[in-house]
Amino acid sequence: MQMEWIQAFLAVADRGGFTAASVQLYRSQGRVSSYIAALERELGARLFDRDQRPVRLTAAGEAFVDHARAMVEDLETGREAMAAVQQLTRGDVTLAAYPSAGAAFVPEVLRRFSDDFPDIRVELVEQAVHGIDVALDEGPALVAVRPTLPPPRSTHPFGRSLLWREPMCLVIPEAHPLAGQDVATLADLRGEPLVVSGSNLRYDTDALRLLMHQGAEPQIRLLSDQPQLLVGLVRNGLAIGFTNQLALESVRTDGVSVTQLSPPLHQQVAVYWSAALAGSPAATALLDTVRRTPPPAGTTDLREPGG
Repeated sequence: MQMEWIQAFLAVADRGGFTAASVQLYRSQGRVSSYIAALERELGARLFDRDQRPVRLTAAGEAFVDHARAMVEDLETGREAMAAVQQLTRGDVTLAAYPSAGAAFVPEVLRRFSDDFPDIRVELVEQAVHGIDVALDEGPALVAVRPTLPPPRSTHPFGRSLLWREPMCLVIPEAHPLAGQDVATLADLRGEPLVVSGSNLRYDTDALRLLMHQGAEPQIRLLSDQPQLLVGLVRNGLAIGFTNQLALESVRTDGVSVTQLSPPLHQQVAVYWSAALAGSPAATALLDTVRRTPPPAGTTDLREPGG
């Protein structure tokens, strides 16, 4: 059974005649008649009473017409779905992330995404928080993974969905009196020079916000948005490091002591997206993949049920 036969059948039924149907379909009247005859042979029943003017459906034709319309509608729906997939399966999309999420989370996101959409090219932008906000605000990123603090600085609103919570840690030089302790308090840090995650105090940092919220008066000596550099500065005795747990999982920690805080402090991480995402099926699919990807081990899942 061919779709052209079905379309010819509906045209004759709607127009009440073979001549009018041929005009609608841009086919000769003989071609339309041949389509109807082929359909009737396929179904084993006469569909039209050709003795009537205008042509009328037989009882068999009446029984079949609604099913014929559903077949055409299903075909159109399928074509629209296929067009959407074809649009989605091509093109480029940019994902921004801060360094430790880039190492601990983004590779699994991209593995899942490339399995589903192998022909979409993903460009990665690894930046500190301020750089991520610029990439979202001005392009090229439409999707970004970043801590929730500080709040995004932008001239445009961003969408947000929480992903996980992770503990903050102290990185202490081996020769320091606090080295080797299981836990330390903020009071232990009073007067101690610190190196914290970030690139510019003018734009605030997650670490600084967390410390200030707890009433601490941190003595910030150094900033680094690269975990390996932060640990290197601590290893050389320049300061005590304060950073998120994931940052330490991708770097060597020999020569330093990693200590938990009591009471614990946590960093929340979310996926953010630009309002321009609505115009990019590829970026929308990437956002969906980010939200469905389980958070890294050792973190607390904050995703809403169903992703």
